[in-house]
Amino acid sequence: MPKTAYFAIFPLVGALVGWITNRIAIIMLFRPRKPITFLGLRIQGLIPRRRHQIAQRIAETVEKDLLTVEDLEQAMSGVHWEDEIRSTLTSILHTKGPGIFIGKIPGIAKAWEALILPQIIDILTPEISRLIGRYRDSFVRKLRGSVDIGQIVADRIERFEIQNLEKMVFALADREFRHIEWVGALTGAIIGAIQGLIVIIAG
Repeated sequence: MPKTAYFAIFPLVGALVGWITNRIAIIMLFRPRKPITFLGLRIQGLIPRRRHQIAQRIAETVEKDLLTVEDLEQAMSGVHWEDEIRSTLTSILHTKGPGIFIGKIPGIAKAWEALILPQIIDILTPEISRLIGRYRDSFVRKLRGSVDIGQIVADRIERFEIQNLEKMVFALADREFRHIEWVGALTGAIIGAIQGLIVIIAG
């Protein structure tokens, strides 16, 4: 075989090996989903194998840095309850409650919409708002003592189907995974070219 052939063959073989290696590494993020034994080695995909640890770590991060009970308390305090109450009362009284029937009575419909309904809402809104304010603090105290955000997040992640997670990850990162494969091929080709050059020089 001509020595120059090594300079062509080695990069091709190196590129193929690099591409296959990275491809296998990507596949083994999720596969095999259940452990198998091959040549005495126990093999399982990284994410299925570390699922519990991943869930716990994500849950800890969410609870400490992203969504704390204090955050929920602040969110509740920041809600403009009166606007929400007015909107809800309007919907209930006008479109779902007595307004349905009153709106069909000639002469009363306009008075209901322009005068009666606004007055009812003006009376009920502050009363309901005060009730919410009175029980909100009690609710938040119970929330602090009974809600484990981290455990909720961990349980949700644990219940999430691995195959669904796999589909989602590959759908979102397909381009990046392909880049990784081609980087492996390029790296392998460069290493193969260097090896071929060494063989030519040494020969």
